Amino acid sequence: MKIASVIDANFPTLNPEQRTIVETTEGPLLIIAGPGSGKTFSLVLRTLNILCLEKAKPSEIVVCTFTEKAALELRDRIQSAAAKVGYAGDLSDLRVGTIHRICHRILIQYRHHTELGNSFQVLDELTQQLFLFEQFKLVFGEPINGLFLGKWTTKWTAIEGIIAFFNKITEERLDPADLINSPNEFLSALGSAYKRYRQAQFDHNRIDFAVIQALAFDIISDTNVGRKVCSGVRYLMVDEYQETNYIQEQILLTLGATSKNVCVVGDEDQSLYRFRGATVRNILEFPRHFPECARVPLTTNYRSHKAIIAAYDRWMASADWSGPGTTQFRFDKSIHPFEPESHPDYAAVLSIWTQSNSD
Repeated sequence: MKIASVIDANFPTLNPEQRTIVETTEGPLLIIAGPGSGKTFSLVLRTLNILCLEKAKPSEIVVCTFTEKAALELRDRIQSAAAKVGYAGDLSDLRVGTIHRICHRILIQYRHHTELGNSFQVLDELTQQLFLFEQFKLVFGEPINGLFLGKWTTKWTAIEGIIAFFNKITEERLDPADLINSPNEFLSALGSAYKRYRQAQFDHNRIDFAVIQALAFDIISDTNVGRKVCSGVRYLMVDEYQETNYIQEQILLTLGATSKNVCVVGDEDQSLYRFRGATVRNILEFPRHFPECARVPLTTNYRSHKAIIAAYDRWMASADWSGPGTTQFRFDKSIHPFEPESHPDYAAVLSIWTQSNSD
């Protein structure tokens, strides 16, 4: 394990855990990053260290994060750090983006392996609703007893309601045939509607975000094409791994299966997007996929007042995180403040008591 001398010279304030992250370039790595612990900083320097040590070309590194804003910030910080150390390589080929963006890039390159035509259109949340409105009769059929699919009374409530079901079917890799054959009338009707919706997308050369992922996963799962795609990924790094859903986990594990240089960063305490299908189990079960993975906890909080950190740590430690058998729903960790930082004496933590739940 080694850190490039130019990184050591320009970033001398790395703490021991951050240094371990930057210098651990080979094999799977799990970074359990508490709030305000400098995880993005560590990820930036790890990427730069791989480049400076010439372990990979920029085009062979994939860095995923959760939002477009975070991806732009990550790219900017990598470029800024690269300029600071004098790295002269071309960073335009570095693959930094959301998982959707990475999948979209795969889809464009290997579109001929799908039913899509050239210049396909990606539907965002609004245009997905409008597309369903255009194809409403085809997808939903006529109402029965005043209800669409036996559940919704109006077109727009039907559209808004069914999108969540459609996305879930796609992201969980459910077979619509199983739904169609279900004895439950709604599930059977839902499976048929989903098949009509997917075919309508292909007929009009449009796909939604969930289908982008499904098609990309189909491509990289193909024995021949997938080998070509995955062999071009020598290093894969994923930020906010606790926010990934099932299909995203499968995509990332498949992309990293060849090199096994998979680094995931996250904090199960900060899982916020379960309502969108994210599952905290992905980060908790990462060591099961890679039993040999190194684990590095980032537990120094550089951002928050020490009283806030102490209250948070006490509260998290007060719960029982054990599951059935040896299952644990939280990694064992304790967050502590950056001690050289001075903290003013004020009421950083407040408790509010009410008479009832409705207050």
